[in-house]
Parts: sequence; C-alpha cells; structure tokens
Amino acid sequence: MRWLLKFKRKDFHIIRNFNRHQLCCTKPGDVKNVCAELSRKFQNVGIEKEESHLSAEYIIAHVLGKKMFHQIPKKQIITETQIDKIKQLAMRRLQRMPVQYVIQEWDFHEFTIKLSPPVLIPRPETEELVQHVIQDVEENMTSQKFLEVGCGSGAVTLCLLAKLPLISAVACDISDIACHLTMENLTRYQVQGRANILNVDFRRQENIQLISGLGPFDFIISNPPYVPTADIDDLDPEVKRYEDKLALDGGEDGLDFIRHLLSVAPMLLKKGGKLWMETGIEQHEKIKDFITDHPGKELEFVKSFVDFTNRERFCLLQKD
Repeated sequence: MRWLLKFKRKDFHIIRNFNRHQLCCTKPGDVKNVCAELSRKFQNVGIEKEESHLSAEYIIAHVLGKKMFHQIPKKQIITETQIDKIKQLAMRRLQRMPVQYVIQEWDFHEFTIKLSPPVLIPRPETEELVQHVIQDVEENMTSQKFLEVGCGSGAVTLCLLAKLPLISAVACDISDIACHLTMENLTRYQVQGRANILNVDFRRQENIQLISGLGPFDFIISNPPYVPTADIDDLDPEVKRYEDKLALDGGEDGLDFIRHLLSVAPMLLKKGGKLWMETGIEQHEKIKDFITDHPGKELEFVKSFVDFTNRERFCLLQKD
C-alpha cells in the first residue's frame, strides 16, 4: 500500500457525518462476506477500492490469528466475539488510521515489526534501500559498525543486524517513542546486544560529538525527512493525521535535514566510509550541487539508484 497519495478534502465531510452504528450490521458469518462488507464501508469514507479490500483482509486475518487472509479457510465462520474485535479495529480504520497502526505490526523483509503511532511506517522503498546496503556489505564481509540516523521503528537496524552477523549498530532518533519501539523490535529478534540506541536530536552539535565518540562508522544509513513543507497538506489523511511530521517535513525544498546530514557525515565516517540515503524524487541533482559547492565536506556522490517505480530514490555517497 502507498500512503503518499493526494489527499481528498471531501474525506473530512464523509468522516464527520459517519455514524458509528453503521458497523452494527456486521454480524457473524463466513470470512468472504464479512470481508466484502468491511471493504464497502472503508470505501464509503474515501479509501480507495483496492486499499479498502486489503485493509479488510489484514484486519480479519489479524483477528483470526493469521498473517495473511489467504491462510483462512474460505468457509470459516467468524464468531460473535471475533466480530466484536473486528468492529473495534474497523472503527479505527474508518477514521483513516493506517492499517499498520490498526493491527500494530507490519512486515519488513521477512521480519514482523511492531508499530505504534506516530512512529513512521516502514515503506517498501526502504526495504529496497536496505537490500542495496546488504549486497554492498556482503561483497566485503568484515566486522563493521554503522549508524542509522532516524531509526523510527527500528526496522532498518533490525534487518541489517539480523542479516549481517558481523556488524554492530548505533541507531538514533529524536523521538523517545521511536527509540523504545526500536529496542522492542530488536529484542524480539535478539539482536539488541549489537546495538546502541540513542534518543537524541541529531541536529545539535553536542549530540554529533556524542555519536562521533561511538564511531567512526563504516557506513551511515538514513531515511531522513524529505517532503517539502508545502506538500505536507497534500498527503493522504493516513499520513497527515497519524504519522510524525518531524519524520516527514524536510523544509522548504525538502532538503533541510539532508544538507545537515551531508555536512556532519564526514566527521562520523571512516575514510572510505559510505552514506546511504533514501530521498525524494528529483532531489539528487540538488544533493550533487551541495557537494560541489562544499568541496571541504570530503564527500563524493557515487551513484543514484532507482526504486521499483524506476524513479531515482536512493543515493550513495562516500568519504574521500
């Protein structure tokens, strides 16, 4: 599912006038009929058809103790107790809460990540970024230490630690909720012993010095805020209402945090160390311009990578 879609203002009118009792017609029955009814109700509040159907499937599967809807026998009867639980979760989705927050978990690679608002929901694009890093590290499998800037749910750090047993991590985030969630997810997969989690504001110089003392790092990875401020109001209700704006808002051109990261990365990286970033579309030329205009920063723009939509989404830089 993609959350960075255009926001339809008519959704406010629909939701304001939504009657809680509309769900009361949901009653015990087979999974197919319950799923179809939930899907219709989600569409009635402005959720797109495909997304409505997927949301219904995820909620029903979650309540019935399954990972995916197709694992449920098609003729299974949903009990009254299960219907009551489905109603509770459906009410949250009807208020445009992301289904990831509704069921409080989501898959990232092969790991199931616990989630809670307002911590940013991991996107498929970020899975791609992690795969690029894994392939790069595996080409020179040595003991390495990396820094994740803006760890959120901990999905990235977890995945890298679990798949690359010789590496260790420092993960930082300004949100204490995010840091607690990161620790919980790392502990779930028993990799917390190789991670140092810091609840700090990365933009403060004293915290850069603190992090520097835990380095130097072989690589830095970050999915920083990169949405231009003027575009925030156009995001889907799921994003705009529930996800942390600090993790989204990149300033006037979307590059405020990225420029800061480019400025401090050289003092955190080893010689030859790498900086991996997920970025907004059409930001790479501006990043190259920043590097050219600041030659003393010791960074070289190495390569752009496209995402599954064939648009430039990730970039690799390296310390000279």
